[in-house]
Amino acid sequence: MKRVRSNPGQLQIDFLANFRQMLVSLGSPENLPVNEILFLRMTDQWEANHVLPTDLLFTKSPIEAIVFRMKKLDADTNRLQFPAELIGGEIRGEQGLTGFAATFREQGWVILPAELSAMYRNLFLNILTAAVGLAHLNLSKIELLMEAERTALSAMLSEEEVRKFFGLRLSKFPESFRNEVANYFNLPFEYVLKRANHLGMVSEQVIDEARHTQQPTRNMLRRAA
Repeated sequence: MKRVRSNPGQLQIDFLANFRQMLVSLGSPENLPVNEILFLRMTDQWEANHVLPTDLLFTKSPIEAIVFRMKKLDADTNRLQFPAELIGGEIRGEQGLTGFAATFREQGWVILPAELSAMYRNLFLNILTAAVGLAHLNLSKIELLMEAERTALSAMLSEEEVRKFFGLRLSKFPESFRNEVANYFNLPFEYVLKRANHLGMVSEQVIDEARHTQQPTRNMLRRAA
């Protein structure tokens, strides 16, 4: 297979091939080419000799645990359909990599930057894994990301636990409350708030207002040793 290097037009054409598809790319549009090029490089290497990069920090175990939990919760609806083989891991030192979910032939791929903090690593790993399981629904990339977020948050945050904080129909969230919620769930406050919205505990208007006043509860990147 010919490797695509720096031709953006050819890169997009290559991604139209059914056997290699980017499902969800995290970050801004500027990060998409970085994620796509890394995915091309990794899948070309896999296609050639079935060898993954030596700096891939994990391959299956965390993803398998997430799939097991999600499928158990999805047993009644069976909306999640995962491929038999999942490949995933963290890559260190890839400038501009934000993380992505993709499919390659009969495989699901989930790749993250190793520099993420534990809070965001766990969150994004769940979201991207859910995206692979929902890919068969043929949603747009925006719709797929929204459904993946909803599915991941449902698996990570039980209604009972979320209701402990949002059962009083709050509309204002002081920084002390945000920090308490984020620390309790070990998740960014804005994503716990999204789960509360999914459960009907807060409105879209409250979400919008909180977004404009929100302060980061924890840095996405790991602190340097």
